Amino acid sequence: MIRTLLLLALCHAALCQTGMGIGSPLLSPSSSAQLSNSFASKINNLTKTWTAGRNSLPDAFYRSGVRLDQLESTRLATGILVLKSKVQLPESFDARKQWPNCPSIREIRNQGCCGSCWAISAASVMTDRWCIHSENNTQFSFGTFDLLACCEECGEGCHGGSLGPAWTYWVEHGVSSGGPHNSRIGCHPYPIDVCRSRDDMAPTPKCVRTCQATYNQTDVMRDVRFGREAYSVPMDETRIKEEIFMNGPVQASFKVYKDFHAYKSGVYRHVWGPLVTGHAIKILGWGVEKGTKYWLCANSWGEDWGSNGLFKIIRGENHLGIERDIHTGLPDYHKHEEMFNFDY
Repeated sequence: MIRTLLLLALCHAALCQTGMGIGSPLLSPSSSAQLSNSFASKINNLTKTWTAGRNSLPDAFYRSGVRLDQLESTRLATGILVLKSKVQLPESFDARKQWPNCPSIREIRNQGCCGSCWAISAASVMTDRWCIHSENNTQFSFGTFDLLACCEECGEGCHGGSLGPAWTYWVEHGVSSGGPHNSRIGCHPYPIDVCRSRDDMAPTPKCVRTCQATYNQTDVMRDVRFGREAYSVPMDETRIKEEIFMNGPVQASFKVYKDFHAYKSGVYRHVWGPLVTGHAIKILGWGVEKGTKYWLCANSWGEDWGSNGLFKIIRGENHLGIERDIHTGLPDYHKHEEMFNFDY
């Protein structure tokens, strides 16, 4: 009976915070902060491996966007990693340290007020792998715009998409460059800022085939770079670790529940709250913290969220589906050159 009352109280606080309570008004910043702190305090009474806290934005301002109902139907064929000998995997691994000359691995992107996690995390992994597998750690920052605005097979833009088709699009159509919102970097800088209210949702931008006026290219096709292979990784802890260890970060999706929004540190395990939606992120390593195995992940909610934009999540249990839908690919350094006789 006591546990039931506690859950009801938590539910009431969460509903008020997200604006889903009956007749609940738009909260002032101070009221929102008080509710966030109260919500985090209640979660911390339930957690053992992680700590909740108040992030820079109210919980309801963070967007996800993986279409959970289409994960199975859009999953790519499994890739086979051929190894000449058995790989001795370390107890902990961090791609940022393994490939220090690839600064994109350390970058935390921000999807803003758009359910584009499926696109922004894919573009982040593409960028990392372009550098990792090049001869001289070549830098090319893949933008999110083409996947978000031009890939019809990927989904519904800011209203959600799927991982597999995004990687297929990279191989078949290529993806242009782009930097953060308002950066003027690349062909198409990210077009969407953070939410200003809990009900905000940016419209999906229209597909355009010309770069921004200040960029050194006009035609998008002269800027795009391609993938050579796109594939999924088996739902196996060792196989996922081998893929990251040999080829670089991977993209993953999982079910996001209300408590995840309040993550600040430690190894996340879902303890309370309703299902929000599916979410896509980048896995860049693994480790063990106080006896608990974890995946090291980069989120796309900005550096002010979580642990400087990063989080750890339980490893080896397919917790919330984190190991079920791993996607990635390998770059093609010659296709663009063959199309335009362009020297890198």
